[in-house]
Amino acid sequence: MGTQREAIMVIGEGETEYYYMASLKNHFPQILNMQPRLPKHSSLDEMAKMIDRAIDGGYSQVYCLIDMDNKNNKTEAKKYSLFKTKYNRHHKNPKKGIDCRVYIIETERCTELFFLYYFQYTTAVFDSCEKIVEVLRHYCSYEKTQDFFKKNPLHSHFIKNGGDLSKAIKNAHKSLISKSKEGRMHTYSEIGSMLSQLIGELPEI
Repeated sequence: MGTQREAIMVIGEGETEYYYMASLKNHFPQILNMQPRLPKHSSLDEMAKMIDRAIDGGYSQVYCLIDMDNKNNKTEAKKYSLFKTKYNRHHKNPKKGIDCRVYIIETERCTELFFLYYFQYTTAVFDSCEKIVEVLRHYCSYEKTQDFFKKNPLHSHFIKNGGDLSKAIKNAHKSLISKSKEGRMHTYSEIGSMLSQLIGELPEI
């Protein structure tokens, strides 16, 4: 039985999301109660297990960061649709001490798009995450490795190289508006919406 608490869990599919969210905690006291979590395996099944444990453990909010680049084939798309339908909602059971809102947060193609939004806005089509990383490297060094993440706390790294989180959030919001207007299914991020909820709107750039 869960004991309800105002605690937030953020679950990423991989190391990138884990280290990025951890890097934000050093800057924003609003999210000191936020706990980034890293699944043992990068799979929807593993994320589902972590969500279930968080709900049963009494967490008030759970955010799951999803990369959409590997959700395109028919089998994965169907599996993801079922996953999202099951979890992307309010889970409530007073008798068991459960009152948890789960949010599924998508980025297409991958979280690195939100990092790029620290520097520029784009809705260009990218064939792979590596193509986004190539553009990101025009602004700063970046390697998708644990060693790099440990040596370079990501949020600070982007800021030091001229990036701006308020710009990233604004660009992410813009990507969702244009996606809705155009019926576009590529190059968008909901991470800005998540951060607006967690840390509030940042000053205008």
